[in-house]
Amino acid sequence: MTRASRRLVLAAALTLLPSLSSLAQTPPDLPQKVEILLDWKALPTYAGFYLAREMGAFERRGLEVTFAETQGAISSAEMIGSGKQYWIGSSSGIATAIACSKGQPIKSLAVYYAKTPTVIYTRGEDRIAHPRDLYGKTLGIVPGSITNEEFRALVAANKLDRSKIQEKAVNWNAYDLIEKKVDALIDYDEMAPSELIAEGRHIMMVRLADFGVRAYSLNLIVNDAAWADPARREIAQKVAEAVQEGYNMVRERPGDAALHFSRMFPRLAPRYVDRSIATVSQQLSGPPTGIQTRAGWEATIKTLAQLGLLAKPITVDEVAILN
Repeated sequence: MTRASRRLVLAAALTLLPSLSSLAQTPPDLPQKVEILLDWKALPTYAGFYLAREMGAFERRGLEVTFAETQGAISSAEMIGSGKQYWIGSSSGIATAIACSKGQPIKSLAVYYAKTPTVIYTRGEDRIAHPRDLYGKTLGIVPGSITNEEFRALVAANKLDRSKIQEKAVNWNAYDLIEKKVDALIDYDEMAPSELIAEGRHIMMVRLADFGVRAYSLNLIVNDAAWADPARREIAQKVAEAVQEGYNMVRERPGDAALHFSRMFPRLAPRYVDRSIATVSQQLSGPPTGIQTRAGWEATIKTLAQLGLLAKPITVDEVAILN
């Protein structure tokens, strides 16, 4: 081949290659940003979400996730229902069903707690072991909390005379119980009760699930309009898959999950995190993580309807997205 021929072949080959400048101008695939609204503070209840980010489960799916917080499941359901700032996040099964009965455009995408973890907790020496033991006692109630609706359910399920129980508005902490301003408080088992036990305090708990309040609890919800959009539907499905990975770690390796969570949130006492994560792991036992069923939602809706907690009758398909 002559020198002239080689020049022609080289020139032809170069025309088939993209220029370096064009390669430099081609942006890599950027992660999709999504902000997930959690219905409470960064506590072990939501370890599945935080561990999913720590483990890279979101990143592997092309998501860049941040978290926001609000004051309870009712607030979360309303904010996600409005779709103005947040369109996906956590709530509770009871709050989700009640919100749907009020016309909020949300659906449950996954359920992590198949039953409510809510307990009424008291000082051990007061020996309150049954809902009727609350007669003549003072129960602290947090205004606006979904636990108020759960307490209503407890009253109805056990045919209690609510007038015999004194109620007092309190904040989200255990100070009023410790300082004997109230005789009982209500919260998730893995939150304030676990914190007190980790501190060495002797408390007793009345589990609402053991006294007729049987309903789905912690779940992942999505705004209806967002789910109808193919792009955001794909993101929501990826979020559900990633969070499932996170909660599977809590369920299968609670010790490792507690260690990772403590590293992320060193402000929390390690003994509390260990106790709380172990409790969350127990809550996750049963069905595969994140699974919600028609039968489970039918039971939840039936419970709430019988207790008069729904604004109007609703169906499972109005509340949940089932595979």
